[in-house]
Amino acid sequence: MVRTIILRGILYGLGLLLFFPSPPARADEEGPVWLLQIENDYFAWLTNTDRHYTSGIRLLRLSAPTDLPRWVDAITFVPSDADPIQRWAFSIGHSMFTPDDTGEAALIPDDRPYAGWAYFGFSVYNEYLRERGAGRQDVFAVELGIVGPSALGKQFQDAHHDVVGRGSADGWDNQLSDEPGLQLIFERKWRSESMTPTPVDALEGDIVPHIGISLGNVVTEIGVGATFRVGRHLAADFGPPRIRPGLPGSDGYQRRNALDWYLFFGPEVRYVAHNIFLDGNTWKDSHSVDRRPFVLDTQVGLALFFGGARVTYTHVFTSPEFNEQRDWDQFGAFTVSWKF
Repeated sequence: MVRTIILRGILYGLGLLLFFPSPPARADEEGPVWLLQIENDYFAWLTNTDRHYTSGIRLLRLSAPTDLPRWVDAITFVPSDADPIQRWAFSIGHSMFTPDDTGEAALIPDDRPYAGWAYFGFSVYNEYLRERGAGRQDVFAVELGIVGPSALGKQFQDAHHDVVGRGSADGWDNQLSDEPGLQLIFERKWRSESMTPTPVDALEGDIVPHIGISLGNVVTEIGVGATFRVGRHLAADFGPPRIRPGLPGSDGYQRRNALDWYLFFGPEVRYVAHNIFLDGNTWKDSHSVDRRPFVLDTQVGLALFFGGARVTYTHVFTSPEFNEQRDWDQFGAFTVSWKF
């Protein structure tokens, strides 16, 4: 029964993304953005791993710049000396977590639990822009979903492994129990003025520091970091997007007719007070491991802009997240965004 409701919810969510009308855009502004993200350790070609955070996917529809309803303004108010450019977005996503040895059917006490996380998201974006590419972006988000068998983690992984020719994971009977999840998220990014770090006039460089806070029974943490970029037309966005709780980037961007690009590198340190995918279920007894409170993420990659599209690839290295883990994890993240 619960899984039927989840499947119907996913279908209704996709329908909402496809057919929900946007408020009218401001004059001379661009239309909405569609974004598809795929994160998977299958892209970690050097190690060929299939473990821990093994897969994530997110589909998002970001509105054109618009005047938000008053009740949205009221809950996302941040004092400022300028009126922001405002957008909102609906999203639907799914993430999966497994232990290292997915061929073992029995519970593995010293490795992380199996878990799936299916969710819907609503976000509000406030951008404050200044001269020479400088600016600030605030993001307020709510994610509501479910952890456990009703998130269909086993089914998603089996389907993916059928496509790539890998065997099925045998330990999903040990996954976390069903638990509804609620996340409240705030992110802030500051984009510095563009610089010219090389003699080549066409190249620019900048730094985008950020802070992010997440509260909820799924993940409670605070993270700080920065993204260093070099390329052309860096004011097009606030950095490459990632699926949470990854380093925050920007879902929106400026349309460019010319081919623009940038290379990026970014570290983030997170203090993790709670992570259901390591600590286990909140209200039920379940498998868990000894979570490490501090985690370091490092990402490197490339972003391309052409016409109304943006394509990014990010390679991520994550320090051990629990005491029994010895090696760093890594995975790749592809994002394709387009405007109409």
